[in-house]
Amino acid sequence: MGDNFPLIGAILVNFNGGEMLLEAVNSLLNSSYPNLKIILVDNASHDGSAKAILVEYKDVILIENDKNLGFAVGNNIGIGRAIELGCEYIFFLNNDATVNADAISLLHQHLESVDKCVAVAPFIFYHHKPKLIWFGGGEVALWRGWIGHRHIRKEYKSNTYLPEKTDYLTGCTFLIRSEPLRKAMGFDQHFGLYSEDVDLSLRLIKKGYELWVYPNAHAFHQVSATAGGELSPFKAYYRGRSNALIVKRYARYWEWITLIVGGLIGGVTLSIKLLLQGKTATVIAIWHGIFSGLIGLSIPRKYRLKNSE
Repeated sequence: MGDNFPLIGAILVNFNGGEMLLEAVNSLLNSSYPNLKIILVDNASHDGSAKAILVEYKDVILIENDKNLGFAVGNNIGIGRAIELGCEYIFFLNNDATVNADAISLLHQHLESVDKCVAVAPFIFYHHKPKLIWFGGGEVALWRGWIGHRHIRKEYKSNTYLPEKTDYLTGCTFLIRSEPLRKAMGFDQHFGLYSEDVDLSLRLIKKGYELWVYPNAHAFHQVSATAGGELSPFKAYYRGRSNALIVKRYARYWEWITLIVGGLIGGVTLSIKLLLQGKTATVIAIWHGIFSGLIGLSIPRKYRLKNSE
């Protein structure tokens, strides 16, 4: 396609994605970017979703794992294939997300125009509330135990937001240069689930790169559809565990002073709120995950990825 349209590898990791996977792939096929190769990594789905894609779309590259290897390993396998194909950029998309037709082209243009920018994400909206922002950038403030989305649940208004640097990119979807990603060795599989995107982002920033979010490019996410809902015990356990791993790895010694106090206050406040909603199992899972991450406990069988053994 020439230098103006270098090859981009679009990677989706799937586990029983069903109709959501079809929507995700269709959104990529409708992309206005003219030089895109779709790589589907299937983590031993048993709903036939990945094979259905291959029957429908012959040009999609399907990699079938014999067990559920999780988000990080699945994406790393896809990264390896994309690099073998000569992809200069890699675009990640969750199997429960879609992108507008012009999103990848807009992200690529931004990457090309900002020298230190190594990766850029679109604004991501709730699938069922497409004017409500889910991700408009990320903030990491370990001194108070905070890792969270900017502008979350705010109504999007055109011409209100500008492209800006972000502390991290969500693994739901972003575009990245392949060579820095290769040197960073992709996602760290020790996280299991969640925050491996934060970890990768912080490692890239430490190397002097910039991460950006581009508000005119849009994606839509069926939030937590594959993890039992936003407040499921499964998600709560991994959120607690992965955030604790981030703190252990990146918090500076002086941040621990305020982190312990602020983290306890925030954790207790959240726990009370959830208990009042009758979500006792979620509260237990959060604290179980936090202690598992801090002291290195193994993941209990009930929280292990399905079909991972």
